[in-house]
Amino acid sequence: MNNLSVTKSNNLIDASYKLNAQAQKLVLACLGKVDSRPNKDVPKEISLSASEFSEMMGIDIKNAHRELYKAADALFKSSIQLRDGNEDIELYWVQKKAKKIKGEGSVTLTWSDDVLKYISQLKNRFTTYKLRNIANLQSAHSIRLYELLMKFNATGERVIYLEDFKSALGIADKYPQYRDLAKRVLKPSIEELNQRSDLVIKFETIKKGRSIAALSFEFKQSSQLKMDV
Repeated sequence: MNNLSVTKSNNLIDASYKLNAQAQKLVLACLGKVDSRPNKDVPKEISLSASEFSEMMGIDIKNAHRELYKAADALFKSSIQLRDGNEDIELYWVQKKAKKIKGEGSVTLTWSDDVLKYISQLKNRFTTYKLRNIANLQSAHSIRLYELLMKFNATGERVIYLEDFKSALGIADKYPQYRDLAKRVLKPSIEELNQRSDLVIKFETIKKGRSIAALSFEFKQSSQLKMDV
């Protein structure tokens, strides 16, 4: 499997957005194709073929064309809400609808000028991880949780307020009851990450009075990537 890396600004890691798993993988595959070292420019346009998408993300080549085009459609008009300093910002991933080159089975994305700030010329406060470590994940929530934890990879611990967690996953308006969030999002995501990523994760809840206010994660990277079971 590939050894490519993805680098994002920490503002983007903690941002609020909702993308399905394949659309997230499209973004990450495109970022994995470029030089992810700090101080490097990410090109305004980038193309990804179905065969590349298949190889980088472990997608059956028979379905790669369809999944690639669906992911590109989902990315268009999808917004990101983030906080940069004291400013709340809404921006878009791409400037226009992806160009689909059906004869070649590829798409060309045009990043928005605003999002380039958070994926290009990064000098500090960024998170980097190996693309292969999320390639086997099937859940969009699992991918986002992986990123939220990897921001704190140096310590292997992260405490996150429940509302911030829901916002980052794009589900701020869902699961008002913690038990539903745990059953449908949190526990399935952790289970998938423990099975299919390089992370081994444990978590506890933190209460304020009788209500659960935050989540406390402890995690470590396994020396060997787990495979789908």
